[in-house]
Amino acid sequence: MKVLRIVRTMDPRAGGVSEAIDQLAKVQADRKWEMDVLCFDESEAQWNQDKSYKVISLGKAFSTYGIHFRYLKWLFDNVKGYDLVIFDGLWQFFLVGGYVIKFFKVPFCVYTHGMLDPYFNKNRAKYLKKLPFWFLVERNILNFSKKVIFTCEEEKNLAKLSFPKAKFSSFIVTLGVDGERNLARTDYSDESNASERRFGLFLSRVHPKKGLDLLLKCFTSSECIPKDFDLVIAGPCADKYKDELLKLVPSNFVDRVHWVGMLEGDKKWYAFKKADFFVLPSHQENFGIVVAEALSVATPVLITNKVNIWREVDKYSCGFVENDDLEGIQKLITNWFGLSDHERNVMRSKAEECFRDRFSIQAAISSFEQLLTNIGKSRIR
Repeated sequence: MKVLRIVRTMDPRAGGVSEAIDQLAKVQADRKWEMDVLCFDESEAQWNQDKSYKVISLGKAFSTYGIHFRYLKWLFDNVKGYDLVIFDGLWQFFLVGGYVIKFFKVPFCVYTHGMLDPYFNKNRAKYLKKLPFWFLVERNILNFSKKVIFTCEEEKNLAKLSFPKAKFSSFIVTLGVDGERNLARTDYSDESNASERRFGLFLSRVHPKKGLDLLLKCFTSSECIPKDFDLVIAGPCADKYKDELLKLVPSNFVDRVHWVGMLEGDKKWYAFKKADFFVLPSHQENFGIVVAEALSVATPVLITNKVNIWREVDKYSCGFVENDDLEGIQKLITNWFGLSDHERNVMRSKAEECFRDRFSIQAAISSFEQLLTNIGKSRIR
């Protein structure tokens, strides 16, 4: 079966969607399916070079909605060469292509990636702005699709509360990462980054919804944190927002809060493995593939109950889960530093178990192939 994924960009700085697509696409060898990726990146974009799978780069789109004039023509000319199309995301121009795909009677699915989370409707003006697009395009495309894909049960349940008059069929396809490859990468060592000081790691796109302001307030005021313990913040961040966050760090903590920018490749996995814990204090997180990445190298996770895989973390006791407020983040920190060394080692073992059972690349492949079977296509190219 030949599958086409359509996404705005494969730039890793844009968030976890590109990473989720990449993790699955690069394991397609020897499978009974083949996956191409269509995106609106420039053909020379560095992040799309040397891929083991085909990336079709149509060039940069314009506007917030990713309008691209050559896109629909490309679909008319090429979509019949695929057995299944998967849209990755909502509120983008590429979803209009669903009408073209339906015309050619090619089945398609829509991966929402958390974009139907009612959290985003708290901004009433944005919600009202989305409503016309919902009734004119989004709702119809979701209803026309064979399946609307969610990454976990929590995301599927929340989506029901978001917008009216949707009658789509749901399916859960978990995300996963390649644990074996990640463990191999943690052998990397760079003296310029090495330190004897222990640290907690925040690694994600730095954005107001990530709750980093709460984490900084708690980290710089908690009495239970040893004086030789640091916080490393890794991820792309707009300068204006970073300036706001820097104001929350007292002068006596400036040397203990490290802003390292975006980490990739071996440096990212080295940071994941060396960290005492990974922390994600988000107010909304569709799946949190970075949580799965941390678990893949046996690093316990401290997260809020707004990270949609919090139930799995709680079930396996591979970290702590609290509310996404100041009190909740303080509890995360207090609970961690209240553990003995033995209890932390047990938690690391639980992290490995949770990853292996729920978030490994094998689990992701299995659920993706269940989707293909469910759709009922069996033709192999």
